Amino acid sequence: MTVLQNILLALVLFILQPTFLVGTALVFIAKSRRFKYSRHQLRASIYKDHYELKRFFLWGLIPGAVLSAVSFIAGLPVSLDWIIAYQIVTLLILGFGYRFLHPVFTFSLSALLILALGYFVPENMSVTVIVGQFNSPLIHGDSLSFQGLQPILALVILILLSTILTLHIAKINQFTPRFLKTKRGKLVARYRMTPLWLIPLVVVVPGTTFTQLFDWWPVFSIGGQPYSFLILPVLVGFRYTVQAQMPTQAKNLLVKDFVVLSVIGVILFGLTFWQVELAAVGLALLVIGGVIVLYRHRLRERKWNFRFGPAEEGLRVVAVRPGSPAEKMDIEIGDAILESNQKKLESAEDFTESLFLSRSYCKLKIKRIDGELVMTETALYENDPHDLGVILLEEISVVK
Repeated sequence: MTVLQNILLALVLFILQPTFLVGTALVFIAKSRRFKYSRHQLRASIYKDHYELKRFFLWGLIPGAVLSAVSFIAGLPVSLDWIIAYQIVTLLILGFGYRFLHPVFTFSLSALLILALGYFVPENMSVTVIVGQFNSPLIHGDSLSFQGLQPILALVILILLSTILTLHIAKINQFTPRFLKTKRGKLVARYRMTPLWLIPLVVVVPGTTFTQLFDWWPVFSIGGQPYSFLILPVLVGFRYTVQAQMPTQAKNLLVKDFVVLSVIGVILFGLTFWQVELAAVGLALLVIGGVIVLYRHRLRERKWNFRFGPAEEGLRVVAVRPGSPAEKMDIEIGDAILESNQKKLESAEDFTESLFLSRSYCKLKIKRIDGELVMTETALYENDPHDLGVILLEEISVVK
């Protein structure tokens, strides 16, 4: 086969892997649900672009290329049984939603699962016999098993570092409000953040298992040991809800916690060269640390007051449409509109009436979430939305 044919077949195998198929399906479902929810609850779609698809397919391209190069140069081989376990564990974890979809959980739990098979499952059991056919270093029940965990621990740390960099650089500025009523019957808004993206990771697989399955699969040798390449679709995602913090503030605090977790991971990885068994400890601690990071976010949300509830004065902004006059006036979620065209606002009807006072110009008095008072104004044009492109908490009467 030619090089081009091999590349095309590798891409086909990449697309046919369960994590790619399920991840793609989830993104399309999320987009469809968002449009449906916006039409029913908010009367119009806030974001008309398909940002879920762009995020899913584009965010991981550069990290995937860099991590693949590092994986190859550093020589981080993974076994076929771990790849299969990763696919299975990822599908099972999806039962909890996006919350634990990050490789900190999926990679680590897959490796620990295969390790447990080698230590606690009898060798004559069918599952152990099948796994043994993959020439896995994880099922020997000795120090070789822990050496097989080192590359996976390294990959988890590398992907965690790429996650920190991606979240730091990328802008998560699509906020679709969800609504709930407090114990006192007040309506408040909250925002469920579910970043999900795909990293195409080229991994090195030792042995000739692929050639036994596909005789066309390319194999190369290093020091007499045969190796193959596989493009692994890695799903990176998690879920967190914001109702007491600004979304950007919550993201930054999560990133800081992930930085601490990555530092712990790097230290533990360094210690594995002194005591190889610490690789299993490192993976287990990363799983526990990931849970703690998400739990710390939840505690911050519980301790602080609802930030997107009814304003003491004016009307609370819970969404702003991109490209609208409201965005041009730098209105943000959480702002309270106190006056519109010199008319004091006490209800959504007041806001609508104030906009009809001037069809070509609008001037607003706004109170920021931190208490700062701001005057903002803009010209209005024929095609501009009648509501300036803002969605107010006071407009919502039924929670769906």
